[in-house]
Amino acid sequence: MSLLNDLLSDLLGKLTHPDVRALAWAIGSPALFDATQPIWRNQLRDDAWSQRELARCADWLLELDRTPAQLHEAAGDPTVNTPLGHVFEKLVLFWQAARPDVRAARRGLIVRNGGRTLGEFDVVMLRHDGVIETLEVTVKYYLNLKPELGIEGCIGPRAYDRMREKFAKMTTRQTALGHSEYGLKTICQWLEHSCGELRTPDELIVENYALARGYIFHPSNDAAFAKELSPQHGRGLWQTDEIALPGPHWRNLAGREWLGPYLGQREERGWPNDPAMPRMYANLEARGEAWAETERRFVVRADAGLLKSV
Repeated sequence: MSLLNDLLSDLLGKLTHPDVRALAWAIGSPALFDATQPIWRNQLRDDAWSQRELARCADWLLELDRTPAQLHEAAGDPTVNTPLGHVFEKLVLFWQAARPDVRAARRGLIVRNGGRTLGEFDVVMLRHDGVIETLEVTVKYYLNLKPELGIEGCIGPRAYDRMREKFAKMTTRQTALGHSEYGLKTICQWLEHSCGELRTPDELIVENYALARGYIFHPSNDAAFAKELSPQHGRGLWQTDEIALPGPHWRNLAGREWLGPYLGQREERGWPNDPAMPRMYANLEARGEAWAETERRFVVRADAGLLKSV
């Protein structure tokens, strides 16, 4: 177990509010992709950075667990069927905006050329030293359907969500947006309208980064996985609904319950589940008056087109 996983596990053992636990996981879970690969050009936030951030934020998270109202408001109503990626971005913005070196931050800054949308900054920040940071954010859940195909064999719970395409997008266009002509102009407009600063594109110093979190679900514990993935990536297993889940204490996870290890009541909340998608289940064990996740699995319908998509 890595030092990052140890630190995260220890902290999650002290946190009880679901939004605060999700935030801790957003900060301190292992990178989904291998940040050491040259293609990232040192832009992907690695586990060493995450470990420093989690250590820095530990006391803050414990205080939020006691008084979570501000975070709960920022994350939004969990009973509303909000795309999980948007919830994750809100958590990341809440965390990054609270950094002591950040003066201003916003989420979802759209870059346009006239009426044409060229891209979007998931999170953009103005630091106190005047440097602009952009952060491309993603949280993904891929099934390793055909390990022999590497990255080509990994797809999301919706068949059109391909790891190959997301990886290519993150390592090229999305992390380069902050140095593009219209990306720089958009940042200047944000600085003027929201921060009261007048700068030209030539005066900007921009640092572009990416943050990738999530889980890969394998057909077996010893399955091969794509070389693009971090060896420490979050993981589980996938199976079809022709096979019963082993043991009695499995709970369907819905909505933002996907964001990190579950802790709570045994009963399900009845949050929305898309019937066309695989179901996420957590195996639970009793811990005091609550139930805690010990592993998770994706269960795919045996007749699902997903299984024939690679």
